[in-house]
Order: sequence, then C-alpha cells, then structure tokens
Amino acid sequence: MPHDPPLAADADDGVPRHDSGTITDPWVGRLAASDGMFVTDDRQRIVAWSSAAQRMLGFSPEEAVGRTCYQVVMGREPDGHPICGRNCTVTRNARRGRGTAAYEVTARARDGSAKCLSNSVLVVEGPAGAFHVIHLLRETAGAAPVMRRMPVEAPDRAQEPMVETLTRRELEVLRLFSQGATIDEIAESLTISVFTARNHIANIGRKLGARSRLETVLLAMRRGLV
Repeated sequence: MPHDPPLAADADDGVPRHDSGTITDPWVGRLAASDGMFVTDDRQRIVAWSSAAQRMLGFSPEEAVGRTCYQVVMGREPDGHPICGRNCTVTRNARRGRGTAAYEVTARARDGSAKCLSNSVLVVEGPAGAFHVIHLLRETAGAAPVMRRMPVEAPDRAQEPMVETLTRRELEVLRLFSQGATIDEIAESLTISVFTARNHIANIGRKLGARSRLETVLLAMRRGLV
C-alpha cells in the first residue's frame, strides 16, 4: 500500500527533528533511548519518530513520518475498542488547549503483533492555533494495569502549580541537563557527586510531575525554566 508523502519539516517550530523525522537534539537522542517518542502536528501527521519508537513498533522514521498517527499506531483499548482515529480525544483536547491524562493503548506493530503501551501526552502550542503533540510511549507488557484505559481530558501539567519550587542548585542541574550534559558531566561541572546529581534530577522530575527524564526536560521547557 503506498504511503502518504512525508511532510516538510518546519525549521522554527521548536520540534526537535531533521528531515527524516529522527530526533537530533542531544538530550532527546539520549533520553528517548528507553521512551518511544513520536510527535504529531495539528493534522495528526507524524513529524518526528524516535529510534526507540522504531524498536517498539518496527516502523522506521521514513515509514512513519508524513502519515497520520492513527494509520501507523492503530491504537485500541486492551478489550479491542478503537482509541486512535481522525479527530481523536487527544487531538480534540489539544485544540481546546487541554491536556490528556496518561492512558494504556494496544498498538499494532509493523509485523502485525499487538504491543501493550502506556502513552503520556504533552501539547506544544504554536502560533495561530497550531500545535504539536508529543507522545511518550513505554511498553507495559506483563505489568498490572495502573493507568486509565481511555484517554480523558486533564489539565495541562505545564500550567499546573508545581508541588514545590526548584532550588537554585536544581535549576543549575536542570540547565545543564537540558543542554545535553550527562550525569557525570553535571557532577563534574558543579563539583558534586554523581549520586547527588542523580538525586537532583529525580527531585526535579518529581516536582514537575514528570514520568521520565525526557518528560522532565520537555515540561521544564514548557514552563520556561530552561
């Protein structure tokens, strides 16, 4: 079946990618190693597809970018009820400036097998009502269900009050981390132990309400902290 042609990448919309749709920013390339990540635009077209997403679902960036997310992921509830589709709940929420709570989805891999995933969603607003949706996927096979099984509206976590404000040291760690520094490099730069640097990053994520290190940086960017 012929694929839809890939969309041209916008140069200044803030979405980290290059023309083939792979992620290039240093922190994204490293942190997306465990989280499958893909980005869709306001037409539900995939504009970025990480190497971890390829490992999870089997589709290369060349196969995924330019197609709609529901053509590629074909997400369903664990009981088989469709989740993905034109103007899905995630997209409707994003158009209203609302977030979507993390949820479970059974996706279709390239080989036709079913993949049980959790999906955390972040919306990045652009000019004139445009937006991008960042999807962070994690495999949940064999784990007990702990998330919602259908996407529902939720407040945008980047607009919610933080549980605690970041300390001066945490802001220093966050700045280096968002620039692509490793934990060892952060520890050396700030003359602290690797253990302390790792704890700072964990505390920053907790305060931001992030579920992964990648999401920590994305939420920090949304809040204007970096």
